[in-house]
Amino acid sequence: MLTPRRACKNRRMPLEPSFGDAGEPSFGDAGERAAAAADERQLAAAMALGRDAVVAALSAHTPATRIAESWSALVRAAVATAARITTSTTPIDWDWHVSGSTGRGEALPGSDIDSLLVLADNESGRVREATDRAAQVHELLERLGLHGDDKGAVASRGRFCRTATEWAAGIDRWTSEPRADRGIVMTGLLADATSTLDADGPGVLRADTAAAVHRHPECSRLILQDATAHRSGVPSRLKVFTTGDDIVDLKAAALEPVVAIARWAALGAGSAAVSTIDRLHAAAGTDRLGEQDAQTLRECFAITMRLRWRYRAKDWIEGRPCTDVVTLSTMSPQDRAALRAIGGEIAGMRRKLAYLATTAAFG
Repeated sequence: MLTPRRACKNRRMPLEPSFGDAGEPSFGDAGERAAAAADERQLAAAMALGRDAVVAALSAHTPATRIAESWSALVRAAVATAARITTSTTPIDWDWHVSGSTGRGEALPGSDIDSLLVLADNESGRVREATDRAAQVHELLERLGLHGDDKGAVASRGRFCRTATEWAAGIDRWTSEPRADRGIVMTGLLADATSTLDADGPGVLRADTAAAVHRHPECSRLILQDATAHRSGVPSRLKVFTTGDDIVDLKAAALEPVVAIARWAALGAGSAAVSTIDRLHAAAGTDRLGEQDAQTLRECFAITMRLRWRYRAKDWIEGRPCTDVVTLSTMSPQDRAALRAIGGEIAGMRRKLAYLATTAAFG
């Protein structure tokens, strides 16, 4: 049964360790200040320090995956503190979760925030109040430059704010009847959910979702079909030559397919791991993914994260909207070659898994 962890005013969020030279701004310092902030002004100062830490990490050529992990931890701390500040006079027994890239620890600066709320069962009469407060939390976060999910997966909507018992019933329904009520989408969102109060634990939402998917093979099969559906890709040289279209969305074409395959493979293996790399390690050598396939996907993920950060860092640092859409002609020859290699690996993996999804192999 899902039971939310009780919020505690003085509880500290688990944060990433500091890194960088002495005297330079660090994510660890920013996270500690964010967790301890007593008001919006102090939280804004913590996020400003976090921005300085990003700049320092960029100058130090810190790997994009490490920046993403540390930034995600800082954002989780900011969300937890914003929720605490907003309910300081009239507390609500709730447990804030973040999902998507922030939940997986893979959010680069400029990423939006997916959020979910688990209310204690004895707070069932306060759902409307909770969604109103959640809207205030997101308004505070917006003022700090942390934007909510543009597709509407935010805790201020009733669909994403439920009691513990309601979430448990929803998980069972979405995994047993995955074709109904956007079951596959909700299952993926819950599989990536991480509590802002206990980021190191599996979390009630994620653990229950992993167990439910393992119980329902049809749900796992449909997750695989969704993961291998072709939505975007890296244009070939021939396509660029004949159409002149050399635009590519790095996230849609190279990152999301790896994330989705890793999620499916880990859930099918009964793992509640949340980061893409951890999921690929958990599924490696199982009937879902061979060791070599898992290794290839890990390499594709790491390179894509590096490319995404390289082409969006300047915009974010200078305060402009970030985008994952790039033009191949503006990329260096090395980056174009790497991206096309990744596109080829992903296309091959999709074809292989798409065929297996039509068989009983993963039933």
